[in-house]
Amino acid sequence: MNNTPKLTLLTLLGAVLEDANPAERAIVLGGLPAPVRVIWNVIGRPRYARHIRRVRG
Repeated sequence: MNNTPKLTLLTLLGAVLEDANPAERAIVLGGLPAPVRVIWNVIGRPRYARHIRRVRG
């Protein structure tokens, strides 16, 4: 994990959240520090959405 680029970690978080049910999503997001949740919402979520559009068409 330490050698994984931060933007890649955000993409991986998106994949985890996509496959999680609402309760699991709440647990995952609730376990993140507040600044990371902000980064996820501002950078990670849109980045993951763009990635999925490219991958799935």
